[in-house]
Parts: sequence; C-alpha cells; structure tokens
Amino acid sequence: MRTLLLLAALLAASPAVATPVEIPVAAEGTRPRPGGTATLAEAVAEARRQRARDPRSAIAIALAPGTHRLAEAVRLEAQDGGSAGVPLVIRGPADGSARLVGSLRLAPVPLDPALAARLPAAARGKVRAYRLPAALRQAARIQAPIVLNGPPSPPAFEVFDDAGAMHPARWPAEGFAKAEDGDGPAFTLADLPPNTLRDEPDLWAEGYWRWGWLFEALPVVRTARQGNGTRLTLDRTPYEGIRAGAPIRLVHLLAGLDRPGTWWRDRRSGTLLAWPRGGEAVEVSVAETLLSVEGASHLRIEFLRLGMARGDLVNVRGGRDVTIADSLLSLAGGRGAVFTGAAESGLLRCDLAGTGAEAVILSGGDRRTLTPGGLFLRDSRLTGYARREPTQHPAVALDGVGAEVAGNFIHDSSAYAVHLRGNDHRVTGNEIANLLAGATDTGAIYSGRDWTARGSVIAGNFLHDIRSGPDTEVKGVYLDDMASGFSVTGNLFLRVDQPVFLGGGRDNTVEGNVFIASSPAVHVDSRGQTWARDAVRDPQSELRAAYAAMPVDSPVWRARYPQLPGLLYDRPAVATGNVITDNLLASSDPPRFTDGGEAAEQSLARNRGPAKARADWENLARSSSDPADFAGLTEGTGLRLPTIPSARMRRSSTAGAPFGR
Repeated sequence: MRTLLLLAALLAASPAVATPVEIPVAAEGTRPRPGGTATLAEAVAEARRQRARDPRSAIAIALAPGTHRLAEAVRLEAQDGGSAGVPLVIRGPADGSARLVGSLRLAPVPLDPALAARLPAAARGKVRAYRLPAALRQAARIQAPIVLNGPPSPPAFEVFDDAGAMHPARWPAEGFAKAEDGDGPAFTLADLPPNTLRDEPDLWAEGYWRWGWLFEALPVVRTARQGNGTRLTLDRTPYEGIRAGAPIRLVHLLAGLDRPGTWWRDRRSGTLLAWPRGGEAVEVSVAETLLSVEGASHLRIEFLRLGMARGDLVNVRGGRDVTIADSLLSLAGGRGAVFTGAAESGLLRCDLAGTGAEAVILSGGDRRTLTPGGLFLRDSRLTGYARREPTQHPAVALDGVGAEVAGNFIHDSSAYAVHLRGNDHRVTGNEIANLLAGATDTGAIYSGRDWTARGSVIAGNFLHDIRSGPDTEVKGVYLDDMASGFSVTGNLFLRVDQPVFLGGGRDNTVEGNVFIASSPAVHVDSRGQTWARDAVRDPQSELRAAYAAMPVDSPVWRARYPQLPGLLYDRPAVATGNVITDNLLASSDPPRFTDGGEAAEQSLARNRGPAKARADWENLARSSSDPADFAGLTEGTGLRLPTIPSARMRRSSTAGAPFGR
C-alpha cells in the first residue's frame, strides 16, 4: 500500500506531457484549415500564445505544399522558442513542396512604344514590360556599392524567371572589356558603341579594378565622349585605384538588354523590362529577410524551400539549439543562413545554391576565453554561391571559436570554399572541387593576417580540380600573411595547384597528406622578412592589431597556445617551426622554399613517393575523381586516404535545379 501511495504521489508531482499541437499554414491561393492560419507570421503568434499557456507544449507549425509569400521577415524572439527536448518546429512536407519566398509575382503590362523603340534589335518582340510595386519604383538605385570590407547591403530588388536569377542588362554581355586607363575615379573605354549610354541615370560599372582578388561594383556618375572612346567617372575611386587593362563591364543599361535572362528598370515610369527564359511571368524580391531569429532557443526549421529574399534568407542572432535541416536555401541577394552569437546551432543536410554572397556564416563562441560556440555545417551541399559578389565571399565563413564544417560537398563557384577566422575550428571530411575559375591570389580554404587565429584543424578532406588559368594563380589550403598554428593532416589533393601554401606563418603542421598531380606539394615563404616586413614591424598593422586585441598572456591562452606570449621577441618575421612530415607525393613536386623561407627553419621528414604504383595511375591522375581509385598508392607507406562520407552528403541535383514555382 505504501508503495502504491508513493507511486501516486510521484505521478502527481511529475509534469504532465502536453498533447502535441500542430498549427497548419495555408499556401498561396488556398484557405486555412480549421485551427490553422493564413500566414506564417500568424502561426508564430499563435504558437507564442500556446507556449504562454503551456510552456511544455510540443508545437509544430506545418506549412502546406505550395508557395508562401512574405513581404517582410517573420520574426522569432526569445519567447518564441521551445525548450530542451521540446523545440518549436517550423516544417514543410518531407518532399520539400512548401516554398517560403520573399518575392512578388508580376504579370506583363503593355510596353510603352517609346521604350520599345530604344530596345536593341534582338530584343524586340521578346522583352516584356512589368509594373513594379511602389517601393521598387522609388528606389534611387538598383543596388548598393560592392566594395572591400563593405557592410552587407542587399540590392533594392532582384528579378527571377523560371530558370532562376536574372541579371541586370550589361555590356559586354559576356566577359569583360578592358579599361584603357585610370585616373582616380575615372577611366576610359574604347569600342563602346555610339549611343549605348544615352539616358542612363542608374548606370553601374563593376570588375577587377586593381587586383584579381577583388571585385567591386560602383555607380557611374558622369559619362563623356573623348576622342574614339568614352570617359566614365565613378562615385569613388576603387580600392587602390584603376589599372590600365583592368577587366570591367557596364551594368544596367538598356542597350545591354539583348538576350534572355536580363532586365532593366526605368525609374521614371516605374517599369521593369525583362527578357524571361520560359514563361512570361517574373518575380521580384521584396522581403529583405525571410526568417529573423533573435534570441530564440530550441528551434527547428525543416523540409522547406527558402528563397528569393533581397538579403539573407535566415538570420539567427543569439539563442541556442537552432537548427535548419533537410532544406533548400537558394537565390538570396545576400547570404543563405547567418548564425551570429548563437550556440550549438547550425545546418544539417541542406542544399545551398545561388546565394549572392556567402552561403553560410558561422560566428560564435568567445575568443577571449576560448569558449567554443558549437556552431556547425554538416552533410550539406553548397554550390553557385557568391553570385553577386564573386570575391571575398566563400561558401562558409567561420569566426569565433570551435565551429565545425564536416561532410559537405562544396563545388562549382568562382569563390573559395571556407574562410577561417578565430580559433579551434574543424574542417573535416569535405569534398571541395571545381572552384576559383577566373580568380587569382586566392585559395579554396583560406585564412590569414592573424598570428592568434590558431588551433584550427583541416583534416581528411578531398580537394580536387582547383587549377589556375593562363593569367591567374590559386591555391588549395592558403594560409596567407603569417597565418600560424594550423593543422593540415590526412587530406587528399588531386589536381590542385599549390595545394598547401604557407605564406610566412609558423607552427603549422602539414602531415600525412596525399598529393597527386598537385605541385608544389607545400610552399613555404618568409615574407615577413621581405616584402611584408611592414606588417610585422608596424604596431598599427592589421597583423599587429589582431595580436594586441587578444589576451595572449592570460592563463587560458598560455595553456592553449604557449608560443604566443613571447612571439614578438622570438624573430616574429621568420617562418619557422612548421612541421612537414609523412606526406605522400605522386606526380607532385616536393616542398618549395622561396622568398626567405628556409628548410632549415622547419621540421621535414619522411615526405616521399609511393612505395609501389599501379601501371595506370598516371592516367587516373588525369581523369579520375574517385579516391578509391588511388588506394594502391598508399600501400606500404603507412598512410591512408581520407574517408569522405559521400553516402551522407547532399549530392543530388536539387541545389542546382531551378527553384520552381
């Protein structure tokens, strides 16, 4: 009897398990189901009321198949999350048939004869006119300038057709023209057809004005005929000026509306002219962000197709345990998913494609205490990113402490794959391929200009087909400008130019990697002693400022990075202490030491060729992209090829397919 009474008392004291609550959200053109809502914002408000009534409620917001349009971001705050073990879930059907978009669909209107008369001959009868919503008609410019280290600035709008993102009409239509000269913000173009720039108040010029690693887009404020050329003046001077021969193009000019996939806006009439690929209807982005999560915890976003926002698709600030899973994030004017200051949060099994800048930002943890943030990107596919800003915007940018990028397939973009800032990140088990076409002085995995950004591991990855062009040079793992304290171990490099590049740094470990048709296997220079000496000597330099900003003398930093406290008194300009051991080189040149770099300053041992080689391996080195084909190369060496979790990776064509309607 006593036992029964005790059990009854325990049951009475235990929290009751709440009945799961589902809030259905109707798609565009359909009526809400009983107990449901017409919009996602209304569903979030209803979930908030449910949670207030019962904090233990298991709540799922279920978006019906079809399109769900947003004119502005849906905002979730601290009171909108779930609790540990009982997250708030926002989901679509498992087949991905729910589309959450920040766009407005436009239908054609009659084309003004005066505008029709100005169209290029190839466009007549093909271009359609559309009436823009008031906010887009009134925007002074179609976009903000794209400049080095500029703040994220979404365009005023983007235009989409059945095939995906369209681009503003441009000249030349393919590739770039060359600036004849440069003087401050002004430059000259030859060969520009007469009357090309007539009546163009929102004209832009973009390109690689000084350096091949920096793309900038700036408004043109003045044009004038000058001899056989045209003199154009920008609203500011590009970074470090304009060099003669710089590849540039003009953007948003009616004369460039001469092929499918292009558009142009006439601000005075509020008319959009577009040549869509496929049907006549087009969409324009209006919402800056789709989901803005501020301080919410225990949130799941699942099985959704998110796209067509002017800026970022999902922005998560603060909070804990926020996960985006099994979703497609595509066609953002800005970034796909941004996690800032959150903990134990990230993306799983997602496709990210066609973002204007980075696909993913992971910034969390506390560098001063070296507390990891626990952010992650796992088992996902990233492709076609950096569409609007093709330099300085990688697939995934890491900052802070302790983020993880694991098991992802990152491929086919002109930009790099991973940028590491901060400490103790892990980049493991990824396949990284076909990047940096047309780019120069950049690398697939990049870090630089900070002695204190140590402890990150780049291990077990498969990098392949990352090659320079006739006038470009690229790298695989690019530890630039004194980057130090990295571990590059157990990776396979196949057809990668300059696969591991140590640009003046120290205390890096390059061990157990396999290099096939990738030369030189390792580059080491000591630029701090030569052309980059000012970066080391000048207390105001970026490198020295980064060192001064971190508490390198604190107990936690001394314990984790004992080489740092006395670095400024230990020949800081010298590239020293790098360990380069037990690497396998097949059809790859041995380590190279240039620009002051010396083998005697490093630890080198057991870097060698295959113990035995298959007869056909050189043919495989030219054509195969399957790591299993090269297993024989490591026999007798004690090395193993990395195990890439291909079965878990998102390798379907979903991310590259049109977003759909």
